[in-house]
Amino acid sequence: MDLYDLGWKAVISTVSDIISKGGIPSLFFSSIGIPKSKLDKLESLIEGIADAIKYYNGKYVGGDLNSSDGSGWIDIMGIGLSTCNSNKDINDGDVVIISNSIGYTSLVFLSYVRSWNIHLPNKVINKIRHPIVNKGIVKTIEKYCTNISYSTDVSDGLIISLYNIVKRKNVTVELKQIPIDPEVKEMTDSLGVEIKDILKYSGEEFETLLVVRKSVVEEVMREMRKYGLNPIVIGEVIKNENSEERNNVLYKGEVIENTGWDNFLGWF
Repeated sequence: MDLYDLGWKAVISTVSDIISKGGIPSLFFSSIGIPKSKLDKLESLIEGIADAIKYYNGKYVGGDLNSSDGSGWIDIMGIGLSTCNSNKDINDGDVVIISNSIGYTSLVFLSYVRSWNIHLPNKVINKIRHPIVNKGIVKTIEKYCTNISYSTDVSDGLIISLYNIVKRKNVTVELKQIPIDPEVKEMTDSLGVEIKDILKYSGEEFETLLVVRKSVVEEVMREMRKYGLNPIVIGEVIKNENSEERNNVLYKGEVIENTGWDNFLGWF
């Protein structure tokens, strides 16, 4: 990744949060710290930021620029226009949909923790270097606003994102399947990598989870496919009265431990 990629990706991280909540990205601000040794690369960084904002029809309205003694930093703040203001409870039987299969970035992170000894195809590298959040997510949430009870991105990892839902809403999610892309699964199987490791070393996949009323699941998925998404039903909400299972994520009758990326803990 070069600094153009870094600028692009910093914006996408913010865009993902906005779009996954049904917002239209609008205004963006940046805070940048850069060492003197990288000053000649600053223009490339700004171009990456500006191009990503332009792609989502937003406006780059300002920010702060600083000198850094270390490796530097970049923070992006975004403001979006809400398309769905309905505040709904998650119901027993609501269905959990993910916008696409996942796992490509896990290959990159697994290669990193293994001293880069895993070959990474260009398709995998581009998922890290130049991610894109599908704009059709916003249109889907807007159209089915009254039937979507929750939405979030999975940029910190699928399981940690599911746990954010169950803890905040006091429900249980029972997974029917783990949406690992078949191509990724084939590669990880050949390397002896287990699914639990794919889920742990995950993150930076800017897909969206939608919790949807069961009555409109097929309609919502058809709408998502219109925008080039490949949605997958991964589970169902259960308002479990069993205190030991409540606020957990279950798979094949077993509790899946919370795992993913934490900004302070790293992968856990």
